[in-house]
Amino acid sequence: MPTIAFATLGCRVNQYDTDSLRGLFMEAGYTEKEFHEPADVYVINTCSVTHVGEKKSRQLIRRTKKMNPQAAVVVTGCYAQLDPELLSSMPDVDAVIGTNEKKRIVPIVEMLLGRGGHADSDAVTAVHNVRQADTFEEIPLYPSAVEHTRADLKIQEGCNNFCSYCIIPYTRGALKSRQPDAVVAEAKRLVAAGFKELVLTGIHLGAYGKDLEEKPTLALILRRLLAETDVQRIRMGSIESIEVDPDLMAVMNESDRVCPHLHLPLQSGSDTILKAMNRKYTKAEFFDLIDTLRQQIQNLTISTDLILGFPGETDELFEETMESLERLKFSHIHAFPYSPRHGTPAATMAHQVETAVKKQRVERVQELSARQKHELLESMVGSTVHVLIEKQDHTTGEGFSENYERVSVSGLAPDQEGAIVTVAVTGTDGNTLLGTIKEEI
Repeated sequence: MPTIAFATLGCRVNQYDTDSLRGLFMEAGYTEKEFHEPADVYVINTCSVTHVGEKKSRQLIRRTKKMNPQAAVVVTGCYAQLDPELLSSMPDVDAVIGTNEKKRIVPIVEMLLGRGGHADSDAVTAVHNVRQADTFEEIPLYPSAVEHTRADLKIQEGCNNFCSYCIIPYTRGALKSRQPDAVVAEAKRLVAAGFKELVLTGIHLGAYGKDLEEKPTLALILRRLLAETDVQRIRMGSIESIEVDPDLMAVMNESDRVCPHLHLPLQSGSDTILKAMNRKYTKAEFFDLIDTLRQQIQNLTISTDLILGFPGETDELFEETMESLERLKFSHIHAFPYSPRHGTPAATMAHQVETAVKKQRVERVQELSARQKHELLESMVGSTVHVLIEKQDHTTGEGFSENYERVSVSGLAPDQEGAIVTVAVTGTDGNTLLGTIKEEI
């Protein structure tokens, strides 16, 4: 049987897409290998959110062909959609497959293998205008293809926001929501396979359902999953703050099976920069939402994304962001230096910020984030949390609490990997909670 290996760069949606592709090849009879091992086919799921993601994608492509010159190297993901001409011109690439052509990947690979494992001349290219695709590409996820103790459940694709810095609407296309019945059916398969936690994912998750005739909402999907499946925990991926409405807050309060954690991208703590970014909220509106959420949802933690050094971000505007972060006290801040994306409005804006300045700002935010993380963890010492054990070594293991804090657990019984256990928090090492087992749920 042919052998295949997968590598994934980028976001959680990309991780889900790789799992779905893995399932297609498993169904076709392929045997999976580790990526560093010899294989007949290598699939590289690329990222194009930043220049760094693109650079890492190209480096991985070149290394892969060196491992096995006769193998078929197939490139998919956002970078493949954005710049198929560049990737197909690389001598190391045999096929380039766009983000809305994933169902074609097995027959394309079969064609490559049929003629010796690589393209005869130019790479095979299956990339079409992603903005013309208006329905969710339904690829059933095989539970056995999921490599993690929690399972991602993709319910939405694409984005209509067009933030001035973001390339994603051009690589993922317009908003496309999965039908609610299909979401529930996949959730049931995953729960039946033993997954205790499902993570709802999408490019613009909070806009789920706006493109469907019945206009289902994210809150409706949560209620259906709670009512129609036995899943023990549901976690949500990144959501835009303006889409956290009272109904979503209510369903988070109605069931302790919905994890009390939200990832709400702030991107900047300055109204001047938010406007330049084409974000749809003000700093004050974000503050008010965070205050309301913390008042209404017990033990809630909130993480965020931040872009530093956006065009026009002066020292004064950066300090405004720092002041905002001091007030908001996120559980974690994913801080990124601004990366110009060709074809986006921000790439041609005046007053681009020097690379060294962006680096310094990222470092300052990371220092603040580490301090706030330590303060949060110290406040949780003495509490009880519920931890999904992701990996175990004899009687010790680690995983995440319901509010998405990493916990190192001692006193585990054998074979508790993948189980949710109750843990007494006894301390912290500054980055991780430390605790002892109380019981398995």
